[in-house]
Amino acid sequence: MLARSLTRVASRSLAIPRAISVSPNSSCRLYQTMDKEVVADEQEALLLTAADAQAKSCYNSIDWKISEDAKVIEMLKLMVANKIGALAVTDGEDKVVGIVSERDYLSKVAFLGKTSDTTTVKEICTHGISNLVTVTAGNPIDRCMEKMLGRDVRHLLIRDKKYGGPGTNIIGIISIKDIVKCSHEKTKAQMNKLEDLVLVHDITSKV
Repeated sequence: MLARSLTRVASRSLAIPRAISVSPNSSCRLYQTMDKEVVADEQEALLLTAADAQAKSCYNSIDWKISEDAKVIEMLKLMVANKIGALAVTDGEDKVVGIVSERDYLSKVAFLGKTSDTTTVKEICTHGISNLVTVTAGNPIDRCMEKMLGRDVRHLLIRDKKYGGPGTNIIGIISIKDIVKCSHEKTKAQMNKLEDLVLVHDITSKV
């Protein structure tokens, strides 16, 4: 047991003397990368932000905006083609003025018997800057999750003060899937860190 603990901790470059003998046959959590790289990756995972979620998101590689004057059928085609559930809505000056989701279509078009080829996005979207649920690019991933749960939404618009005022400073969109991915990475890093603290205590008390 002690040998396994020593191998695990030594592989993570923790503050254990290098002179300690470690069995090469010990069964412990293995890493495919160098120990310093693993530690660096886990440190980054503990500090993930909305910007990190955006970088990992499928929205980062597609056009995530649609004009408020576009027909709903165009919105649906974009969503199906890109396998997404929401789009940012823009006005004639390309400012983000709203957000539209598949739930808007279901509740405001399909359920009411309207047609998607005559109804505009503006008629069904959440419209108005003050009504949008946003986070700053630097918001921690936990804060993003809290805002999603608190406002009962599945997508967040990301704003950056460096890019102007309301409507022009929206730089992206992230989904609950993106948040869950980052939260999972952070949770794993936290668990590894806690395990290492326990192992260090166990090792130093027996050496």
